[in-house]
Amino acid sequence: MAKSVVICEKPSQARALKAALGTRYGEILPACGHLLTLKEPDDVREDWKTWSAGLLWPGRFYEKKVIPDTRKYLDAIRAALRDAERVIVATDCDREGQLIGDEIVEFLGFRGETLRAIFNAEDPKSLQEAFGRLRPDREYRGLYDSGQAREQADQVTNLSLTRTATVTLKEPGAKGAIGIGRVKTPVLGIVCKRELEILNFKPQDLYEIDAGVKVTAGHLMLTCARLPASLMKEQDGAQAEEEKEELAEDDAALEEVEPLRGKIQDKALAEGLKTAVIGYKGPVRSRAERRKQAPPKLFDLTALQSTASARFGWSGDKTLDVAQKLYSERTLITYPRGEAKYLPENNIGDIPKLVPALLKLPDYGQHAPLLREPVVRKGKSGHFSDKALEGLSHYAIIPNVNTSDSFSRVVPQLSPDEARLFDLIVRQYLAALAPDHEYRQTTVWMPFAWRGHEWDFRASGRVPLVAGWKAIFGAGGKGEDDEPELPAVKDGETGEVLTAKLSTVTTKPPARYTEGSLIRVMQEAWRLVDDPALRERLKEAKGIGTPATRGDVVKGLLQQGQIVRKAKSLMPTEGGLQLYKVLMEVCPNVVDPGRTAIWETLFDRVEKKQMSSQDAVAKILQSAQAEIERISRNAGAARISIGKAGKPSEKMAAAAKTIAERKKIPLPKGALTDATVCRRFLEEHLPKREDGAAGGGPVAPSEKQVALAESLAQRLGRRIPEAARASSRELSAWIDEAMKAAPPRPPSEKQLALAERLAEEKGVDLPPAARTDMKACSAFIDAHMTGSRGGGTSGRGSGFPPRRPVPAR
Repeated sequence: MAKSVVICEKPSQARALKAALGTRYGEILPACGHLLTLKEPDDVREDWKTWSAGLLWPGRFYEKKVIPDTRKYLDAIRAALRDAERVIVATDCDREGQLIGDEIVEFLGFRGETLRAIFNAEDPKSLQEAFGRLRPDREYRGLYDSGQAREQADQVTNLSLTRTATVTLKEPGAKGAIGIGRVKTPVLGIVCKRELEILNFKPQDLYEIDAGVKVTAGHLMLTCARLPASLMKEQDGAQAEEEKEELAEDDAALEEVEPLRGKIQDKALAEGLKTAVIGYKGPVRSRAERRKQAPPKLFDLTALQSTASARFGWSGDKTLDVAQKLYSERTLITYPRGEAKYLPENNIGDIPKLVPALLKLPDYGQHAPLLREPVVRKGKSGHFSDKALEGLSHYAIIPNVNTSDSFSRVVPQLSPDEARLFDLIVRQYLAALAPDHEYRQTTVWMPFAWRGHEWDFRASGRVPLVAGWKAIFGAGGKGEDDEPELPAVKDGETGEVLTAKLSTVTTKPPARYTEGSLIRVMQEAWRLVDDPALRERLKEAKGIGTPATRGDVVKGLLQQGQIVRKAKSLMPTEGGLQLYKVLMEVCPNVVDPGRTAIWETLFDRVEKKQMSSQDAVAKILQSAQAEIERISRNAGAARISIGKAGKPSEKMAAAAKTIAERKKIPLPKGALTDATVCRRFLEEHLPKREDGAAGGGPVAPSEKQVALAESLAQRLGRRIPEAARASSRELSAWIDEAMKAAPPRPPSEKQLALAERLAEEKGVDLPPAARTDMKACSAFIDAHMTGSRGGGTSGRGSGFPPRRPVPAR
């Protein structure tokens, strides 16, 4: 029987596969996430070791290299593939999972049959079914190519813009880089935009008229807080406001500045209405109806992170870490990194097993009567929907039915954090199967004709009738969130206004984001995009970032000093706000979440094989080049200090002391410990240099840059232009063009001798390219020094990914 090897994404996945499959599909070996990474610019070009403004594009795809800490995983897979005839890629079934698996197979040069296992749950039943319907891996080539395009475009644009911003905008003496990223920088923009709304907020007084009305059953208070629709239309012809979505817990920060349209802002008008309504007698309208409220959607990772942030004050990455343990170590929940809030309709069949197992746990047994007949809600308005899951790899986070027999044993062993998060997930699932919450909604209103328009004085009351699913969350009885019950009013009876009072309500600025609400905004970033097509594509992409990386994005902004925590809220640092303002002025698309939608549209075409990954990256880099040029033209116009400043040099500190003594002025605080403060003091008090004396002209090339250029000139038989020898930027551009035209650099004598000796020892032929191309020779040596069979190499020395090898017959 042909030897097979299964490659999965992580050790926990390997354990699940081994438990479900045994050895029937061969040896099961894990990666550890990405085992390979793109080479850095410093690895590719000598002159790129010195940071400068420019596009870090070598004219071809960056090659891959092994991440040192993961080499043991790659070596184990390499050894297993030596005599294997078939490999099964069993990584996660999304774009990143396809990239992780295929890049290993390709890097190691495997030439046998490659199959793909697709699954979105790791219980034994799901895994066995997935391996029972293996597909040729080539069917997923488009997904792999789109993953390659994504990582190449991200590396080149993010690093290029980061270097450009750092060398052109950074405050001299400040430590650290000014990091710019496709996801990171729009998130900074979201935080900064909110901060500017708060800083620029001007309180506005709004007016409400409270009328005391006598009716048959007693007295009630009716309030007029809005202008009549006819008056609004008369004033500006605008349509009525759209209804707002009901905001969930911790969502206050999602609201923008309170809209003023339709509110009463004219005090004189309000005073006139108050006076006019006193003594009015007229019909009072009443409407009472019994209403139902369905339970909330199930958790995806973003909703889980947002809820844990509100309830426990957890960061996004802490929630993900605890959820991952519940999934991979405890096996109590389903895959936690997805973006779906629905379950497949075939999961309805799991309810009879899963619900009783949960109700046996002490915390939930009291809800057994409520769940005696679970309510199944299908379709997009419910919880079970195949339609809503189309195109998604994973479904909602719920308790794992396949390990439900172990709940009573494992749950008592959970750590406090694990228990709290598991409790959130269990209650959300049980609530989804509980009856609706029912209440009586009463609305009473009194129309009052004044100045040619009909003004509504109204009140509403809500009284809970059936707790339903709210009982599972410990709510449902009459509580502080319920509106007061109103006296019985017969619809159309006459009421009399006995009193009227003018109340002033002052608007408040919007709240800052918490980490939980910011992560949700990242998921719903399509709301921030105006272009309808980009808005829709970003909605399909589930926002910016991925569920697994959004917490890391926030963490990165904090570590880089672009944002800071203030209690539970997030706000930009001074440097972060400066960066946002500069980017908004010179290249606002870098701050725009819609940029991700543009990229995703290109990646879609790559996945569908309508465009090559190289063409997609080239299109993205055209825009990146324009952004780099616009930032570079702003050099010197702004100085941004992000991160901790370094100490001033001894000469700077001595010069500052001398000036202070000579001019008899005090040194500013921090002048001897903060290079930025010291430099500003010196610039203010030292005599100004003449234009061009320092930094006015072009920057001269470095010795290494010149040496590389001369080496290329010799290989090509060309002259280096004098203008290029005088300018680092000009010489860098000349090197870029020359490297595209230069023939491969031959290997050194020692390198070639080593390659020939390895070929002889391994009994393989030395490829012709290895005798003339230093990179090909180096790749051959790398492969055979570690014992790889068949001279396997990634084939990426050409700059483009090779085609998938034809399976061996």
